[in-house]
Amino acid sequence: MNPRAEELKKIGPLPSLNYAEMISEVLKKENIPHLIKNAGITAALNISGESLAGNMIFILVPKSHYAQALQIIESMIDHI
Repeated sequence: MNPRAEELKKIGPLPSLNYAEMISEVLKKENIPHLIKNAGITAALNISGESLAGNMIFILVPKSHYAQALQIIESMIDHI
């Protein structure tokens, strides 16, 4: 995906990197271009974990795919 080709919209924060990776697999199957963005302190320190303070994971999708991606993501994490 070329981030410059179309404006990206941010979805999140997500509960964890594991959720982001599961969501990524579904978005790939639906042919929705996306990026996983770790915007927390864990990215700066290059550490990982599920419940670390400052662990902010987002999915970035093109504006044209935002509604479809949001619907998929909400259906996957509505129990949290």
